[in-house]
Amino acid sequence: MASPLDPTEIEALMQAIQEGQLPPDAESGEANGPVVPYDLTSQDRIIRGQMPTLDSINDRIASLFGRTLSGRTRMELRVTAAPASLMKFADINGLLNGQNAIGVMSLGAGHGLALVIVEGPLAHSLLAASLGDRKAKSDPNEARPELTHVGKVVLRHALNMLSEAMATSWEGVLAFKPQVLRFESDPRMAAIATPSDVAILCTFEVTGPIEGRLMLAIPYAAVEAAKKLLSSPPRLGGQRDVRFGQALARELELVEVELRVEVGRYHLRLADLLGLKIGDVVTLNTSEGSPLPVLVQERPKMTAMPKVVGGGIAVEVLKTMVHAVAAPAPAPVARPARPAPQPLTQVAA
Repeated sequence: MASPLDPTEIEALMQAIQEGQLPPDAESGEANGPVVPYDLTSQDRIIRGQMPTLDSINDRIASLFGRTLSGRTRMELRVTAAPASLMKFADINGLLNGQNAIGVMSLGAGHGLALVIVEGPLAHSLLAASLGDRKAKSDPNEARPELTHVGKVVLRHALNMLSEAMATSWEGVLAFKPQVLRFESDPRMAAIATPSDVAILCTFEVTGPIEGRLMLAIPYAAVEAAKKLLSSPPRLGGQRDVRFGQALARELELVEVELRVEVGRYHLRLADLLGLKIGDVVTLNTSEGSPLPVLVQERPKMTAMPKVVGGGIAVEVLKTMVHAVAAPAPAPVARPARPAPQPLTQVAA
């Protein structure tokens, strides 16, 4: 249970007790409120937690499930997700009544079981829509018979769309492989955990020609390994957008870069440079058969050999320099009284 004092106030209170300004057994006077008993074994501390990433996952589940459900039933349906809440299975048992369809769902190997609870009118409307009834309506006041064995099989196949949406949305957080195993008429047969265990209750609202609520109860122990991811703000780059990646790759391919091949270098003094005339030959520091460095944006990336193709000068790439590192700048060297030749120019193709 959270303390009503912040850390600074607690430190000041302890300091006052140590200095004798406030006796440890001093009466505090009138109480500000009634004394509330607290069970140290309760799990209320995690029930008060917020999970923004979980809400983002549920929003994606609702979007995928609504799209596939509309396509399967050929009805304009919309599914929205309510904020997820944490509660004990003892409180969830109140939703397990004979009016609702109670399904037991497997989350995949090593993840345990979950419950999917479909309101009675919505369950019968989904069943009718799955069988081709385009005029199915959800009337909460209409008495409906219990689902038959065939009806449960058809409804289970319809809820497989929810399982596929869950598997896609939870990818990257937990490797869930949900699958609806069976429907139970007796709520006692749907007990997948003790009443004191905590579950995450995710509610999805279906609106359109058919309306109703669908609830998903996932044991907290199944997602406890990813508690930090669920409690942290959702990452914008957590999901991959294939189309955006392809568009970005196409844009990058159109970027222009500078490609330069360095034929060789020659260092000379300014006086020698001024003395050059037509017909003089400058000898470079490379031989005729040595590979030439190819620079992309002034960084060495490849080596090449000079060629003549179609009467024009060209180079043939020999190999790429994968881990090319630019050479460090030379340390300054003390010069004699007479300046030594400085690099002033270079000859390049």
